[in-house]
Amino acid sequence: MISIWTRKLLFICLLLGLCYAAAFNVPAETLNNTAYQVWAVDQNGNRVYILNPDGQLLRSIDLAEQVRAERPHVVTLSKDGKTAFFANTASNSISIHRTATGEAVTVIENVGKAPHAAQQNPYDPDRVYVFNIAPQVRDSANQADGGETITELVLEENTWRIGRRLDLAAAPALADTDRFPSRRPVLAGFAPGGRIMLVSLFHGGVAAVDLQAWQVTDAWGSDQIREHATVLVASPDGKELYLTAGSKSESWLYVFQVAGKPTLVASHNLSTLGQDAHGAAIDPVRNELWVVHRASSNATVHPLATIRSDKPASGVVPFVGKIPDLIAISPDGQRGFVTLRGPNPAPTIPFPLTGEAPGVAIIDIPGRKLLKTLQLGDPTQGDFHGIEILVP
Repeated sequence: MISIWTRKLLFICLLLGLCYAAAFNVPAETLNNTAYQVWAVDQNGNRVYILNPDGQLLRSIDLAEQVRAERPHVVTLSKDGKTAFFANTASNSISIHRTATGEAVTVIENVGKAPHAAQQNPYDPDRVYVFNIAPQVRDSANQADGGETITELVLEENTWRIGRRLDLAAAPALADTDRFPSRRPVLAGFAPGGRIMLVSLFHGGVAAVDLQAWQVTDAWGSDQIREHATVLVASPDGKELYLTAGSKSESWLYVFQVAGKPTLVASHNLSTLGQDAHGAAIDPVRNELWVVHRASSNATVHPLATIRSDKPASGVVPFVGKIPDLIAISPDGQRGFVTLRGPNPAPTIPFPLTGEAPGVAIIDIPGRKLLKTLQLGDPTQGDFHGIEILVP
């Protein structure tokens, strides 16, 4: 005869099993009834985790199984929220998915060497730009291997295809190797109207690309923009772009005016507040820019009202999780979600850093404090990087 304690244990196990199954097979109506979803990518596990605002797991998608993705590094969402773009750095592909179901629409192979991100032009949604971050190598016939390039993807008749490719290594505006130690593109921000795109460069610098002329028309070198320039975030009105850059001992924040001719209007050394400025996002309620500093595992907060001034106001959040990478802030300005690198991160950090537990940290934005951390994926091999917030 089964004892009452055994029955209770079996009942608890059954409930846990049902909860686990529900987490991975959530009905579409449940997904769409959440205020927003958090999409966080484990680049070592080749999987995206979809969370609700409280951090509960709604669903996960195995990108390796579905589209043979290797190291999905950055995820971006279309302006209408219906499409997700994954840059699969190790498999040199971009996979495009329906956010409602997670299913792949298409996979575009051979987009270049080590695609770091794929970003939709918010003013021209039928065009997506892929930033191939690997150093360029030429073979004995002087043929380039696709590194240090930008590839354009074009949507025509409901089908995505490869359009133009811009070789930054051959751009005359970037030919000065003292000012541009490399031309490896990282991420982009778009000026109003979508014709001009500013592109951060891995070893320092920014390139302005005229998307109509399809050429680099202006540039700021490593003497102006420090190494490991990364994230470009647009101001709420789109007239400014905010750029982070950093090393293991430094953090920098730059302000570009992009209404009219792009102009660098402010440079801020944040090195006494944090080290290795990386991810950034805007709190849409308080009009403040949050910057996470990877090496110092903290964040700084910068009111947009003073961000152009010589001595801008700023605040410090002492700890947001060990080795934070990118940040996304909820539409209501209440919570921030930060990806955390694991103890065995992918070789995408330019200097030695190791995290503790891979996953996502949840931040109380108005309270400027860490609420909790969620360990996701394999505890020793997981490594979270890309993150976006989807409003269904």
